Amino acid sequence: MTGHSAKMNEGPVMRIASLRLAVGLLGERENAGWWASSFMSPTSTAFLTPVFGTRVLQARYQGVIEAAKRVHDERIGIGRAFHPFRLPEAIEQRVHDAIQAADQKLSASVSSAEVARATLAGLAGWTAEVKEGPTLIGTAAVLDDMEWVSQAASLYSSALSAGVQCFPYFRDA
Repeated sequence: MTGHSAKMNEGPVMRIASLRLAVGLLGERENAGWWASSFMSPTSTAFLTPVFGTRVLQARYQGVIEAAKRVHDERIGIGRAFHPFRLPEAIEQRVHDAIQAADQKLSASVSSAEVARATLAGLAGWTAEVKEGPTLIGTAAVLDDMEWVSQAASLYSSALSAGVQCFPYFRDA
């Protein structure tokens, strides 16, 4: 899957990170309640800072991604499918590297639920028809075309607004 990493520059990788953080925050217990975590809550910083110091953003990111990944995996299944929280290894590595180098700008994009909704709307660019449950976006081949980030953001945004759960995914070829 080296073709994935060769086709991505930092802009698209940061779009994936922003999508994950926005959906991660909005899906947490205090918001939509799709997963039971509270990694993105304002109080989590007080608990995480003594352990992680300046790497609190990375700790919050990893925690909320794992919570979202588990729920997506339960609904979609694990195997020949990918979703925004479980991508091919080459893409995951690029996103991980970008998060490690991230500055406060990324953290500011999810400073509150309102800001996360605005971040998600900005990534979406349009309003998708509300769909509940696992929702096929296409085959894993569409992961090369970063338009999938907008499609996923649109689906998540519509579902969150309607109060339903939506889990976009990609079938492995």
